[in-house]
Amino acid sequence: MVDLFMVKKILILFSLILFQSSNLYSREFHYQVYGLNFNFMNLKFNISEKKLYSIINSKGLVGYFISFKNIIQTTNHKEQDILNYYFNLQKKNKEKIYYFKKINNQVVLSNLKFNKGKAYKVINSSDLIDITDPLTAVYKILFSNNLNSNCNTKQNIYDGDDVYQIFLTKSNLTKTFITFKNKKHNIIFTCKINYKAIAGHKFEREKDLNSMYLDVYFAKVKNDIIPVYFETRTKFITLKMYLSTVLRP
Repeated sequence: MVDLFMVKKILILFSLILFQSSNLYSREFHYQVYGLNFNFMNLKFNISEKKLYSIINSKGLVGYFISFKNIIQTTNHKEQDILNYYFNLQKKNKEKIYYFKKINNQVVLSNLKFNKGKAYKVINSSDLIDITDPLTAVYKILFSNNLNSNCNTKQNIYDGDDVYQIFLTKSNLTKTFITFKNKKHNIIFTCKINYKAIAGHKFEREKDLNSMYLDVYFAKVKNDIIPVYFETRTKFITLKMYLSTVLRP
């Protein structure tokens, strides 16, 4: 079985990459994740003025992934400058919950666990300066509409458990189009999303975490540049994710 900790981190990467920010498009859209040519995971994303959320359902992939449900939500009260982040992972009758609050762009430190034990890198308060939550981060990373093939953007993130950095680097992948269920997207450029562990993680996992990546394929849809296909390789299988359905308001 794949390490569940690594699975969670891969899911967070997917969540970052797949969140649609453009007001020109639907407020809800779906993606499908494939492994060994089997659609074992579906993702739904929704955007409104004050709340961003994603729901991830996995049917499991025998020998690699177990079934689970993941809910991630960010609520933004701009008038009070308060942001609440919530992460819920349900698997095998167990539940993991992470959450934090930002007031005036500062993380509220009370009730947060920064020292998990000797095997983990301690989170210091300085690690939480200029961080954002995973769902909000997507605006700054991928959907500014100013992104181009230079792929030169990055963001420090806190997910209520770990602190890490996501950054883009240039990619030389050569696919010129992506076809999925009779829909064709012409690719205009690709980037590689990389992961850098900062704090909160197990020391022994740092090397594996820092080797995680996602290849991202961008297409132009009307006036927006959006990612339409993602691919990554675990130790055993290749995971592929496709834009499947766009629901218009």
